Amino acid sequence: MRITTSIFVGTFVACAMSAVEPARAQEQEEPTIRYVAATSFDVPFNDREKVVSFLEEYFLPGYQLDPRIRNFRMLNHQWGSNASTIVLVAEYDSWADVEADCGQPCDDYNAQHEEPEEGDSGYAEYQDKLATFQKYYAAHSDELYTTNMSRAVVEGEMQGTVGPAPEEDEDE
Repeated sequence: MRITTSIFVGTFVACAMSAVEPARAQEQEEPTIRYVAATSFDVPFNDREKVVSFLEEYFLPGYQLDPRIRNFRMLNHQWGSNASTIVLVAEYDSWADVEADCGQPCDDYNAQHEEPEEGDSGYAEYQDKLATFQKYYAAHSDELYTTNMSRAVVEGEMQGTVGPAPEEDEDE
């Protein structure tokens, strides 16, 4: 009786283990979905230097330091219908990451790069850059997209398959 029970338990465990492996493989094959936020606004060339210098010091660090952002780019218009467009593109793993605060890295940066107060050296220049930034950013557009990473190429590496996914063999 003990031998029969041992064989039954051993067979059950072996079957259960073999059933878990295909399930794990299927879990790993699920496509990763990422969230991509794109903010665009127009800045004419005559104000571009002033706005970009403001962005670099006071605005972009919020993207650059955020530990939840997987990838970030600031795009400057190269060719097309509107040469004044700037686009900020950030990629996140989840919707919760999109909504989350940057936290400590940004707090530390902001503490070291405080906005000048009236009477401080550089206050007038800061106010001029801020007003110019606000003038153009006030009309910005925000778009949120999702992307299936199995279709993506990242740093020259295909993340999934090229073309349609291969059909699964029904005998498997």
